[in-house]
Amino acid sequence: MYTPDPEESISLFISLACISLMSVLFGRKTAGTKLSTVNYARGLVITLYLVSWAFSVVAAMLVQTNNFNPVSCTMSVYSCIILYACSKIFIYLFLMEKVYVVTAVGSTRFDFMLYRINLALLLPYLGIFSLMIIFRVSQLQPNGECKIGLLPPASVTLILYDIFISSWLTTLFIRPLLSSTSLLQGPSKGKLRDVARRTLMGSVIALCLSTANVFTLVLFKGHERGLICLASCTVDVTLNAMTIHWVTSRGGGSGNGNGRSGQQGYVDRSSMDRRPHGHSGAGTASFPSMTEKQVAPLESHISVTVESYVEQYHQQMSAGTSSSHSEHHF
Repeated sequence: MYTPDPEESISLFISLACISLMSVLFGRKTAGTKLSTVNYARGLVITLYLVSWAFSVVAAMLVQTNNFNPVSCTMSVYSCIILYACSKIFIYLFLMEKVYVVTAVGSTRFDFMLYRINLALLLPYLGIFSLMIIFRVSQLQPNGECKIGLLPPASVTLILYDIFISSWLTTLFIRPLLSSTSLLQGPSKGKLRDVARRTLMGSVIALCLSTANVFTLVLFKGHERGLICLASCTVDVTLNAMTIHWVTSRGGGSGNGNGRSGQQGYVDRSSMDRRPHGHSGAGTASFPSMTEKQVAPLESHISVTVESYVEQYHQQMSAGTSSSHSEHHF
């Protein structure tokens, strides 16, 4: 009768715990949310949750079949590469969106040069993904243990790129926080500064987690036991998702105006999403009325409130600029 060893039992427990945790986070983030009200930023967060949950589910299945099974061994390295890479891409896109939220004024995403530069910096990841596929390792040892990982050409390149892009995005949050002339300064910009500070801390945490995880691949030179690799990658993507959840959650003492950090407030998101300029007057922001339906808890959706505030600010700036140009023309 086959008896699982301690490493297999611990790895399975980690996967099951991460599945439960990601289910809770997903439920909190999507409670009362309608599909029609999901904007780009929240779509990235929800997709990250789904990818992290899927990784935990796949890891739980592979952990139980990893020994003496070449198919499971091969699938383990592919799942680590594909799902882990997807989670990192969504994290990068989320951080880039936050950079746009706290730095751009009166411009759309693709009209904002820094946003386009950040997107261009994601292109090398396609080459790194190819290196991970080429230099992958999946071997069954004589004792039946599965060894997976990445050889140095892929693992070293991955860790260097991760450090570079995370450090670059972190710098983009530090600059507006320290600058006296940035969009974040002023007595009315407390919410923006809170978003920038939280996202800065989130990017640092994500950098540390990913660096530690990939460093283990470098340390084992691409021959880490599959159970351990799956468990470490599962913990990595789950902790990254928890970090993003914290970044997009309400800070203590803000939100519904009652001064209680533990009490939930409610806000109607549907009237606060970005609208085309033609649907509202120039310089006029749209806010929910007291009679509109309350659909989303503020505690887990503060990012929507802040992003809507910034989007309205951008819209006002764009409308004001267009108005001044028209007056000058006539």
